[in-house]
Amino acid sequence: MNPDPADAGTLVAPGPLLPSGLGMAAAVEAPGLGPHAAPRSPRRGTRRGVLWIALATAPLLVSCKQPSTHRDWAAMDCNFAATIHGRGSVPPEEALDSIQATSRALEALFTDYDPRGPLSILRGHLGDTVSPDPRIVEVLRGALEAMRASDGALDIGLHDLKALWDLDAAAPRVPDSAAIGRSLRKRFGEHLESRHQMPFEILPDGRVVLRVDSLPIDLGGVAKGWSVDRMSEQLVRLGYPVHLIQGGGEIVTHGTKASGPWRIGVKNPRATVDQIALVTSDQGFAISTSGDYERFFILDGIRYHHLFDASTGAPARNGVASASLFCDSSAICDRWSKPMFLLGPDRGTSLADSLGIDVLWVMETPTGLCGIGTSSWGSRLWRDTLSACP
Repeated sequence: MNPDPADAGTLVAPGPLLPSGLGMAAAVEAPGLGPHAAPRSPRRGTRRGVLWIALATAPLLVSCKQPSTHRDWAAMDCNFAATIHGRGSVPPEEALDSIQATSRALEALFTDYDPRGPLSILRGHLGDTVSPDPRIVEVLRGALEAMRASDGALDIGLHDLKALWDLDAAAPRVPDSAAIGRSLRKRFGEHLESRHQMPFEILPDGRVVLRVDSLPIDLGGVAKGWSVDRMSEQLVRLGYPVHLIQGGGEIVTHGTKASGPWRIGVKNPRATVDQIALVTSDQGFAISTSGDYERFFILDGIRYHHLFDASTGAPARNGVASASLFCDSSAICDRWSKPMFLLGPDRGTSLADSLGIDVLWVMETPTGLCGIGTSSWGSRLWRDTLSACP
């Protein structure tokens, strides 16, 4: 699909990093679309799967009245990109330096792989009361809200289960059922039906009471969107109210471009060089996708991906290939994209409506892909090539 002529170029992320200042559409290798592997040899998707095409962001072809500056970098285990329009209180490169430094600082704050990092305070013993960094507490509050409302579809206590599956291994494999069971019992105890058990409680003063013993907490599915929102606020303070920031699958746009509306392309989960829909808005918004093509391997014709069903300890098998959300903030989109994928349209539609979130589910059927959206999703579309599900 060609972009509107008013839209300068194409920013593709989070695949291989593009050259800074790229002005025309760029081609990147799509995850999981290479040659088929030999029988029983897993075929792997890239760790940084391509999620979105963000249109109208290249710096060289924008109206001369609103020059723009673009940068790509890596942080928080994914690719970041930002385009800022106009001139602010500091030079544009300095503004981009500032948000890039913020992304690196937040990466150190939220990582669950540093045994001595700030998040490690939550790996204490059952009953401990600890005082995490206030920014961690803020993200935890949003996560707990989504965990409760989604009936446990979101669970930030599955770090050990994800490590067991090790989707980034050179030769990924399916863990045996006994190992999966041990991992789930560590999270939920002997009664696995108690999956609604929260791993901690947050007190009014911001202290956290641990409800599970020695449980690593994984904020990978909730912290990135929060971080993108903070970087957006930072650019506004620096005098750049018109901008786009992308962190992995999280995109936030802010302000109104002189060259026309923001347009974001939703990727085809089975041919990620293509778009299945184009979302547009004159004003800023946030959008996010969770898909089974981001991190995965295929073995014996079965796709094993990173979106785990806590009730089985295995990747979800519900017919959903991706779930794309349109929200008021990147933090909201981030913490709800995975639950909406796992819940699917049957269980997720009424919840999304109650939350004021627009969702498009891309379903995989024997005859191909089709889409199911919440009632207001269609009002967001500028272009759509996806057939409605019967």
